[in-house]
Amino acid sequence: MAHEQTSEEISEEFRKTYPESVAEFACHLWNAICHLNLIMSAYSQLYSSKEVILILNSSAPRFFSLLQSWLPCTICLQIGRLTDPAESRSSSGPRLNASFAGFIKVLREAGEAAAADALDKDFKALEPAVQKVRMIRHRTFAHADLQTVLRRDLPLPDVSHEELETLIDEIGKTYTRTDARFRKKETYFKGMGTSTGVDALIVFLERGIESFKKKE
Repeated sequence: MAHEQTSEEISEEFRKTYPESVAEFACHLWNAICHLNLIMSAYSQLYSSKEVILILNSSAPRFFSLLQSWLPCTICLQIGRLTDPAESRSSSGPRLNASFAGFIKVLREAGEAAAADALDKDFKALEPAVQKVRMIRHRTFAHADLQTVLRRDLPLPDVSHEELETLIDEIGKTYTRTDARFRKKETYFKGMGTSTGVDALIVFLERGIESFKKKE
C-alpha cells in the first residue's frame, strides 16, 4: 500500500528542494492548486450527470441547488487569487500576493531567473482564458458591480464547464513544470479528483431515498 504523505512531510520536501526564501510560497501554491482541482472535481461529479442530479433533487434539493451556485463562485475566486498581480496596494505600502505573479517575483529575487522566465512565459499563455474568469470574479464575486447586477452593462463573458476544467488543468501543468525543476517530479493534479468522496455520498443518498420510499 502506497504511503500517503502528511502535510508536514510535504512541507519538509519543499524546504529541502527549494531555495529557503521560496519553499513556503511554492508549497502554498501546490496546496492551493490541489484544493482547486478537488473543488472542480466535486462540482463535475455532482452536476454533470442527469442521474446524479435526480438523486440530489430527491434528497435535499435546496441545499444542492445552493451548492451548485456556491462551487463555481469558489472556483472563480480561487482562480482569481492565483492569477492576481504580484503586489497589491495598501496603506502601509505594496503587499506581495500569493499568486503566480508573486511567485515569479520571489523566484527572481532568489536568483532563479531561468525558472521565473519559464513560468512567466507559461503563465502568459493562459491569459485569454484567465481574463474571462477574472472579469466574472471582479464584477460579481469580489464586488457587487451595480451595472452588472442591474443588467445595464455589457453581458459577462460565458465560461463553460469544459473551459473551466481545461483552464484548471493548464494551471496545474503550468505549476508542475516549474515545480519539477526543484522537486524533480511531477504532480498530476487532475488525478486528485478521484478522492472527493462524491461517489460515496451519492450511494448513501440513493440508499436513503430507497429506504424512505419503502416506509411510505
